Amino acid sequence: MKDWYRQLNTEFKVAVWSLIIISGLVICLIPCYFFSLMEIPNGIALGGMVGIIIYLLFGLFGKKDDPKKAMILTIILIVVKLIVIGGLLFLVGWLYYSVGMKAFNIFAVAGGYLIPLVIYIILVRKEKVSGNS
Repeated sequence: MKDWYRQLNTEFKVAVWSLIIISGLVICLIPCYFFSLMEIPNGIALGGMVGIIIYLLFGLFGKKDDPKKAMILTIILIVVKLIVIGGLLFLVGWLYYSVGMKAFNIFAVAGGYLIPLVIYIILVRKEKVSGNS
């Protein structure tokens, strides 16, 4: 069971761990639906899923044989990532505050997106520490 996990690159490991943690967090926040606070778990799920998709794309583009093409694709993906996150936060804020559609909380979306980012930082740090030992 652990062999398939060891063969994954860092970005795919981030996607696996993020999916587990975000799913557990949303399950723990199910009582929010009973207290009319559905925008919190919905926002965490939306932000987390966008983060997971972005890291899956990073993992797919990072497997290129030509390092020059991989670097160009990574730079393009970073720009796309910033545009997607900015657009998503703008859309959620506009829906929440202007339209009055309270399906997602803007802070929960940002927090949900930060979960894969924190996991990525932890995994990269862990690989550097284990690589130096």
